[in-house]
Amino acid sequence: MIRICDNIQSTKPIRSSNAACLALLLVLLALTASILFVPAGQAAAASADAAHHHAESGYTGGATTGQTMLYIVRAFYYIALMAAAGMMIWSAALPFAQGTDPQRMHAKWSLLAVRTLLLVAIVYIFAHFNALMKSLGTSADAIGVLTETNAGRSWIALLVLAVLGFALMKQNEIVKAIWALLLLGVESLGGHTLALDNPALAIIMNFLHLICSAIWAGGVMLLMLYWYADRKEAGRFAARFTTVAWMTIVLLAVTGILMTVSLLPSWLYLIYSAWGWLLIAKAFLVLAVVVVGAFLRLRAKRKEMPRGTLLKLDGALMLAVLLIVGVLTYISPAPSTEPLNYHKMGEELHYTLDISPNGPGPNDVSLKVWLPEELGEPEEISLAILPQDRPDKVPIVVSLQMKETNNDTSFPGFKLTEYMAGKVELPYPGAWQAELVITDSDGLITAEAINFRND
Repeated sequence: MIRICDNIQSTKPIRSSNAACLALLLVLLALTASILFVPAGQAAAASADAAHHHAESGYTGGATTGQTMLYIVRAFYYIALMAAAGMMIWSAALPFAQGTDPQRMHAKWSLLAVRTLLLVAIVYIFAHFNALMKSLGTSADAIGVLTETNAGRSWIALLVLAVLGFALMKQNEIVKAIWALLLLGVESLGGHTLALDNPALAIIMNFLHLICSAIWAGGVMLLMLYWYADRKEAGRFAARFTTVAWMTIVLLAVTGILMTVSLLPSWLYLIYSAWGWLLIAKAFLVLAVVVVGAFLRLRAKRKEMPRGTLLKLDGALMLAVLLIVGVLTYISPAPSTEPLNYHKMGEELHYTLDISPNGPGPNDVSLKVWLPEELGEPEEISLAILPQDRPDKVPIVVSLQMKETNNDTSFPGFKLTEYMAGKVELPYPGAWQAELVITDSDGLITAEAINFRND
């Protein structure tokens, strides 16, 4: 692809070359959209299974050496992604005159960013593909994982776009910006948003979030590079960047909040999961960015040169934020807990109690009761959950609703009755006791106490 675009550049007018590469980008966009979404019924099970295993391997309460390496790789990938996409977007926003020192510097840094992205993307794809194959087991089909799962398809699209970036270095700024948007679009179609029942809004918010992140991070990188290369140009760029930075920070906050609301079923996940604590740390870092940005903007409005100390602090904060993002996009937002599945057999009664995900926040509760066929359905069912660590707290009364039951042959001579309740909120982690009372049609009362933990 690089050779084709170079030939066009040398044998045809610049306008024809730009049009050809723009057409190539549009074709790539259509291909990316087609490969990232699996048609109904085609490889859906494989994709869901791969995504399930991949998400589970992200965090299990303590990071292994392999997981730590994946976090580091993801952090470098996000830094490279933001640098490449951000500089390409800024190339369209800045009115560089051809042949000037600022234009040459920007072109040099953009090429370095694209090279770095390709190198890091190869390591990133290899590391995650290897981790995914290990989690799926020896029976997994490597080609199928790459071509029939959302993760594999997004990796292929990322690699193609990273290679294509070299062909665009001689194209106009609009084509470069479209390339950057495609790159961010591929990234927005992965991650936690795909696990939602209706991910469309979350994907759009993620896309906007990534665009703002690239503009902000790319701008910070450019400002620091100009500071070391040409102080006067750094002052001119700072005047433009500080104004745009405020708008991007506001949009980052809005889109970030909307994504968090869509991902987390309860605010309790913020304080009872590693993902939540990392998000809180990121929020504090962003507040620090706002403070530093205010000082930089004040100096820019006074037409004063940005201070090196402030620039270095801004750059350090940016790197810290991107490092956290690299981990946030890998680990699960949900607390790392095991669902409760408790089954008890008796001569005249069997039952199974399920609580999922069995963590702080909302949980789904289901209850299966088997009684002798001559007794039929239970006359009455009650379930209360008590915090054993906090005996002064009021028990949580679970409102169970009977659900339709299919023909069940698990226990011959017994009739199955099923109940369920959604969004049963356990407000904190710790030791709990479920008190179950079943009354049959003869008036016989059976009381059971089930001890469990949700941490």
